Amino acid sequence: MKDLSLKSKTIIGICLFAAIFIALILIASFCDFNISKIMTKGSLDEGEYISHGFFPVAGEVLGTSPIYIIAAFCMGIMFWFCLRIVPNKALSIIGAIVSGALLVLAWWFFFKDIIGYLFEHAGNIVGAGTTGNADVYEFRHAFGVRLVEILAALLIAGITIFAFMNIKAEHLKKLVWVVIAVVIAAAISNALVAIIKKPVGRMRFRAINSDLGQAFINGGQLKGFTPWYKANGQPSSAIIDSFVNTYPGSKDAFQSFPSGHTCSAGTSYAIIMLPYAIDFKHKKLAKALCWTCPIVITGLVAIARIVAGAHYLSDVTFGGTIAFLCMVIAMEIFVCKGEHFFALFPKARRNKANDKAEVEEGAQPDEAPISENEKVEAEQNTELNVAQESVQQQLDQLQQ
Repeated sequence: MKDLSLKSKTIIGICLFAAIFIALILIASFCDFNISKIMTKGSLDEGEYISHGFFPVAGEVLGTSPIYIIAAFCMGIMFWFCLRIVPNKALSIIGAIVSGALLVLAWWFFFKDIIGYLFEHAGNIVGAGTTGNADVYEFRHAFGVRLVEILAALLIAGITIFAFMNIKAEHLKKLVWVVIAVVIAAAISNALVAIIKKPVGRMRFRAINSDLGQAFINGGQLKGFTPWYKANGQPSSAIIDSFVNTYPGSKDAFQSFPSGHTCSAGTSYAIIMLPYAIDFKHKKLAKALCWTCPIVITGLVAIARIVAGAHYLSDVTFGGTIAFLCMVIAMEIFVCKGEHFFALFPKARRNKANDKAEVEEGAQPDEAPISENEKVEAEQNTELNVAQESVQQQLDQLQQ
């Protein structure tokens, strides 16, 4: 069977993405609340705010990890790029120091996030609204806890630098574009999610499910469930404070849409860029794995967030989609250099090439196509000129 062209693959990919996204949003628009009611059974009892059970807790504790892991790997690549590729010695050393510091910082955030969520769930075991609950949650700031986080970050950062030590120089030159693409995409996607959350002000399912949430809803102070496309803004500070005092860590109880955890997990889509930067021995298998792994990771985190009652289907769909689109667009610009775009619009490539030629070489724009008759006439004129030159050469030789 003949392989599909790049243009055909690109069109199929876009259509498949659009079909899945539209289907999920249509389902979510009508069934968001009912899906959450079904999926939270067994993990979120009536009146609870914090879920229990291995899967939802693991999704909450580890869900944001991909963004920190990818950031750490990017800084590991930059560390060796600065040391081995940057020609200026001073800039090379400064770049390596900055990259190393950011590498440690990325791993520190990784451990800090995990420990913070663990203490939140530990506090829930003590009991919502109790002094012990708040004390357990605030213990995450203790000196001993922070020291463990920093030491763990330093250790893993050292291992990361050692692991990336033998990357070939030719791969480092290509991977630096992957790093640029990933950093820009991750920054934009997470900034978008953070910007959207507060104005939309969507109440989380677990906040609605909680005893405190039900009290405010029954008292007419809160609306409860609202669709993803409706902006509510944030409730009064008194209501938010009531949630925080009862359930420490719940200051984002009204920031359900879109899902930050799913967006962070979607940073794992960064690995789809690797086959374009590194020549794998089995390229088709590598591409398949680089696409399958982030889909599975993001999907599992998305499901775990719904099961935990932290998000609705629409929340995780938009959170994951924002991360995916930012990664794909950044990859196309910085890594693929417009390969798929020009496959769809080949005229744009020709126009770009013509413009570049005109600027760099002073070339004239492409002339109009020559007809077949004009080609034949030109060939005949060329042959006639050659014959005339040959006769003239013979005459010159006779005269001599």
